[in-house]
Amino acid sequence: MENILEQVHLSVEPTRLYSTQHAPVDRDSLRSRRIVLPEDRGPAATAYRMLRTQFLQRVRAGSIKTIGLIGAAEGEGKTLTAVNLALSLAAEPNQTVLLVDLDLHRPSIAPLLGLPTEKGLEAWFNDAVPIDELFWRLAGIERLLILPTLTSLSGSSELLAAPRVKQLLQELKCRYADRLVLLDLPPLLLTDDVITLAPLLDAVIIVASEGRTRREDLARMRELLGGTPVVSTVLNCATESERRAY
Repeated sequence: MENILEQVHLSVEPTRLYSTQHAPVDRDSLRSRRIVLPEDRGPAATAYRMLRTQFLQRVRAGSIKTIGLIGAAEGEGKTLTAVNLALSLAAEPNQTVLLVDLDLHRPSIAPLLGLPTEKGLEAWFNDAVPIDELFWRLAGIERLLILPTLTSLSGSSELLAAPRVKQLLQELKCRYADRLVLLDLPPLLLTDDVITLAPLLDAVIIVASEGRTRREDLARMRELLGGTPVVSTVLNCATESERRAY
């Protein structure tokens, strides 16, 4: 079980509602992929609730709404962390969340959640569909909205630098006052996508993995992020975790 320690073309009218599609929830299948559902208990669920509470205190104090989840390299658990944090946030009665898959190199949120969709943000980038046809919800989890990507896109940093992406992020951020926007982004040290998007983000969460992420990688990430605030650092796969009950 994952152990987590908290360290500290767009033309959508403002009055138009997104049409959303609902995906069934196969709880056993999701749990087999280490998804932590709102009703779950145990160490992982407790860790995410603690992360959620501390995270919400910081983002609300700083008026932060768009947050990128990043790692240094592959295999550090950023996508799983993004999904589980989004689910935990959506369980909070006063909070709504939009989870966006902007890892245009290896998008994986849709298969991780079992979304039965045939198109995602790649279709919007290719001008095939309007953005408001791409949103999904998980049945019974109404405060979580998901904007998936299905296939990788070449020239991703150039796509992300386009003015329409800035307009899109502004639209997603400002439509609802109580919404947080979580963006699953590619590894910072393997592509320039995060550097391209960083000026458009309010903050980032760094996801590290014990035994994989090096100290020099974390230092380099901080350097590349420049003035973009880091609101949390999540350590995955910790070998030493406190096992206490209350």
